[in-house]
Amino acid sequence: MKLVITIIICSIICFYLYDNQKTRHEKIERNRNASNAVQASARASSSTAGNTSEHTNIDKTLKIVAGKWKMTDVNGDGLHNCIDAAVLFYQYYPDKNKVCIELNYNPKTGFNHLFNCVFTEGVWKGIEPQSYATNHSNYYMSSSWGSQYDNTYNRDVTNEYKKYVKN
Repeated sequence: MKLVITIIICSIICFYLYDNQKTRHEKIERNRNASNAVQASARASSSTAGNTSEHTNIDKTLKIVAGKWKMTDVNGDGLHNCIDAAVLFYQYYPDKNKVCIELNYNPKTGFNHLFNCVFTEGVWKGIEPQSYATNHSNYYMSSSWGSQYDNTYNRDVTNEYKKYVKN
């Protein structure tokens, strides 16, 4: 009987400690994401100086995504992943005529990712919506993912994911 009580008490203490550690880790992660967004934004701003106003829109939207991504589950799947980031980027991007949600599945590399494309400098460019939250200084898909990403596999899935956009 004493053994059962001891096990129960130890389980309760372990659960309490785990829950406190998890909460503390989530707060640290939110602060780190906000700090990463500021650092990445500063680097990206200096590298895109002189470019069109779309880079300003991209930068502002990436800052918003970095602050909200880990706290927002747009489709209720219990995860915080590329789906959430791409939908948030689309949701907050100011010109819906110049943004879409893209899927890239590359069977050669196994790459399977949701991201955004923005019409800038006369062409559609792949944007990694998680770049600022993950402290990448360059927000283009090719820079973020290298050879894993092959834009010939891009597919516009905006209409499939618009249902998760909050107005």
